[in-house]
Amino acid sequence: MAILIGMDEAGYGPHLGPLVVAAASAEMADEGAPDANLWRAMRGHVEQHVGKTGGRASPRRSLYGRSRVLVCDSKVAYKSGARAAGLARLERAVLGFLAAGEVYPATLADLLEAVEVPGEARGEAEPWHRPESLVLPAACDRGAVESAAASFEKGFRAAGGRSGRLRLGFVPAARLNRLIDGGRRNKAEALFAVAVEVLDDVRRRHPGQRIRVTMDQHGGRRRYGALLAGAFPMERVERLQESAEASRYRLSGPEGGVTEVEVRADCESYSLMAALASMAAKYVRELAMRQFNAYFRSRVPDLAPTAGYGRDAWRFLDEVRAARGASDVPEEMILRSR
Repeated sequence: MAILIGMDEAGYGPHLGPLVVAAASAEMADEGAPDANLWRAMRGHVEQHVGKTGGRASPRRSLYGRSRVLVCDSKVAYKSGARAAGLARLERAVLGFLAAGEVYPATLADLLEAVEVPGEARGEAEPWHRPESLVLPAACDRGAVESAAASFEKGFRAAGGRSGRLRLGFVPAARLNRLIDGGRRNKAEALFAVAVEVLDDVRRRHPGQRIRVTMDQHGGRRRYGALLAGAFPMERVERLQESAEASRYRLSGPEGGVTEVEVRADCESYSLMAALASMAAKYVRELAMRQFNAYFRSRVPDLAPTAGYGRDAWRFLDEVRAARGASDVPEEMILRSR
């Protein structure tokens, strides 16, 4: 058996809100190097492009009588059409994948408990982070999730495998600041540190297995050999390729098993599992930002919500200044240092 893993992040660029790094895995019967482009093998059950139906939960039907599930770059899935529809697309894919693995979160707290990788302690809890209060599904109905689960089950079976696990690292602004400033890292190196935590967690769940990982470039970097060697000092790291298109490495550990890591730009259009990880990271970040905005809107009348990017982040910070002071929310809890 071989393990096919895709990794991606959401929230690398903004000034506010969490960084989320996700890894989605599938267990493939072929012990060789499975093709990361599972859209071909799973056709009829998944689709890569938002079609005329907008990737909605129902009308588009597969040959098997169930609607196909959209799996693509989260930015495309989320921004095509109305925002509510975008969140529903993300939710249907993410909760459907979890349901295919018999994980059924009823709240955001349940979801995080099931998939979050243990990391550095959060420290002082953000007052807006109340995941137990956010009921799931939040944007689509349970029937849509169930049909997506069925599509994943049949699709992976057609591809010679089965759905695996979803794991993610949830990094609030305060912890990201500690990773950058306390560790003397730049932001890309901090992102890689979180990605390594997630990857290490997934690999530990599949000891001795052949693993193929596809992940996105971090900050445009091409060379990852030294970073991988530093992250996994007990393993041999072989450089297979380093080019503008992709960088590939083979990790061999003392306990057996081989992990091939491929880093490439736009990995979400190359690897179905990376696209699914992209959707999971974006979904969890959007739910977290929903709670973040709701907390401050309850304290500032007519406050426009923010996604945390660019000038709008500074507008938001200015408008919540008094409320933040009254709630004793320190700046480092809300604003990233880089």
